[in-house]
Amino acid sequence: MALVRPCIVGTMGSTKYYETVITGRELAASVRPSMETDGWATAGIEERMQRKFDINRIRTSLVPYLASHPDRFFGSIIVLVEKGALEFEPLSAMGITDLPAAYRESASQLGFITLLDGEHIALDGQHRLLAFREVISGGSELGEFAAKVGDDEVCVLLIEFENARKTRRIFNKVNRHAKPTGRSDNIITSEDDGNAIVTRWLLDEDREAPLARKLIDGEMKELVNWTSNTLGQNSKHITTISTVYETVKRILLLEKFEGFDEKKNPVAPPDATLERAYETVSEWWETILSMDVFVDAMENIDEIKETRFDASHDHSLLLRPVGQATLVEGLAIAIERSDGSLSLAEAVRRANKINWASQADSIWRDTIVNANQRMIARKESRSLAAELIAYLIGDEYMDESLRRVLWEKWNQARGKNVEMQIDLIENEDEVPEDLPAPIDI
Repeated sequence: MALVRPCIVGTMGSTKYYETVITGRELAASVRPSMETDGWATAGIEERMQRKFDINRIRTSLVPYLASHPDRFFGSIIVLVEKGALEFEPLSAMGITDLPAAYRESASQLGFITLLDGEHIALDGQHRLLAFREVISGGSELGEFAAKVGDDEVCVLLIEFENARKTRRIFNKVNRHAKPTGRSDNIITSEDDGNAIVTRWLLDEDREAPLARKLIDGEMKELVNWTSNTLGQNSKHITTISTVYETVKRILLLEKFEGFDEKKNPVAPPDATLERAYETVSEWWETILSMDVFVDAMENIDEIKETRFDASHDHSLLLRPVGQATLVEGLAIAIERSDGSLSLAEAVRRANKINWASQADSIWRDTIVNANQRMIARKESRSLAAELIAYLIGDEYMDESLRRVLWEKWNQARGKNVEMQIDLIENEDEVPEDLPAPIDI
């Protein structure tokens, strides 16, 4: 059945395109994703790779978003249509003579398009297309708004097939140059990721939040680098927004807040729940900022960069993003193990006594920092360092088997041989070390 829709026509380079809207139901019924059988795309391996779609992403992310979100919105889908399957009729050809003068020049670009049945293929947006199909065919159990998705109006850009080479070129470029937003951008802009919302609130001056800009030496200073995921050699920031986000996730997991992960829940938690989460995380960060390293940093903000990169300084690691995220993980592990006996304030008080220097002979070597002072951000390395923190501040909440496991992992990471009797080890560098003494409480 032919579709007739209002349309705008434009030209970029040698390509004419038509912009219009069709319903989600019409999209699902008349457009299909590109497949191996499409002659224009069989030549190159890059095109074949780009045509593959991730059904898990469609069902766990896009479908719940469409079916459950009242503010759902997708960008334009680019559709290749068969030669001769569309016809455009501009307003200028309809005999309309009383258009205001300002509109007459544009009248040739405005009009109506008739789209006939045929092999219409998504050049860009096949995951979104398949999400519409899943929701429309899946029924109301998928989400509150599932029954309405078929009536949603979707913007489509229609391009008429000319030849296989040109089609491959367009397909390749719209996929290759579709750059995803960075992590910092996602944290700053997401209105559905509860962890991101709470993270932003921690930087909110109106809330007098713990990580908001502060008046220091007569100037407003940013504590958090919210434009990048790293801290450069000259940075005077205390941390990054990405690191704060990681700590928020861990704290809310510990405190049993659910539904904050946008990948699992595409709709933001209720406002009241977000406020409770913020109060919880704010308390954590206020307590963490009472540590000597952060008090000193805010009193001497111009010296942060020197302290951060001075391996012998006993505050060094806690001015590095990996060290901060690992600190929060270690605090959380110790508090969990204590089953409520260890308070946040006491855990932080103990952590404040740890030597955070990172030189080659420190206890942190080959956990989150190597002998050459390069940070090690691997998940297993951070986990080991966090376990070491939890032991240092909460040894009384560990049994002998947990200590043994930590001893083995810590020594193995440092190149020590834990499988042979000590008196049989010929290389002195491979002799295991005792764990450092827990903090004297």
